[in-house]
Amino acid sequence: MSFLGIVIVGTAFLALYWIFWGQGKYNDLFRPKRKTELKAVLFDLDGVIIDSFERQYAVFNDLLEKFKLKKIEKQEFKKKLWGSSLEVNAGNYFKEQDLEKLHANYNNLVKTHRGKSKLITGAKNVLETIKKKKIKIGLATNTTKERVTNDLKFHKIKHYFDAVVTADDVEKPKPYPDSIIKLCEQLEIMPDETIFVGDTKNDYKAGKSAGCFVVGLNTDGDLVIDKLSDLLELV
Repeated sequence: MSFLGIVIVGTAFLALYWIFWGQGKYNDLFRPKRKTELKAVLFDLDGVIIDSFERQYAVFNDLLEKFKLKKIEKQEFKKKLWGSSLEVNAGNYFKEQDLEKLHANYNNLVKTHRGKSKLITGAKNVLETIKKKKIKIGLATNTTKERVTNDLKFHKIKHYFDAVVTADDVEKPKPYPDSIIKLCEQLEIMPDETIFVGDTKNDYKAGKSAGCFVVGLNTDGDLVIDKLSDLLELV
């Protein structure tokens, strides 16, 4: 057989392989088979719906300065604080400070730096598409109720969410599953009927402990995606 003939036969074989096996595997990867009907998509807020890293970094360092404490580098903030609740971070960095006073200063600083936050690319389209499919949308976050309320209003996305659970609504925030379980109760669904989307290891641990299918946005997950719009392959 000539070289050209070998190429033609090889190409035909690869085409048949893709049609009868490869395409199915691709679909299984990006559209995993579910044992139950998908009834809700649950989201973390910071880093998933709102890009608030720069704002929160500025807020935390201003908070340290306010209480005459040493500022931290961005890498330390990302590694040790990002994704944790204010109460947890307060226990590590503001051990002798009054928590109520800390909250008041924190909320004021968030307002001051509000302009440093922005919607994650494609977030509004993802929420809009899911809403049109009549799938419930929930939010489980380690941030305070006041900040969540203000952020959702500021970015004009509050109306997309059927239920919201914040750090103020549970005793144990993520990585514990409490906020996700409470969110499912409010939505009147079971965790295995949901997809939970997060961007930190705390989100993954919480989602798995609750019993959700976890999609990791550039982090651990049952499925890992590079950008939020990839989520639409699952709904």
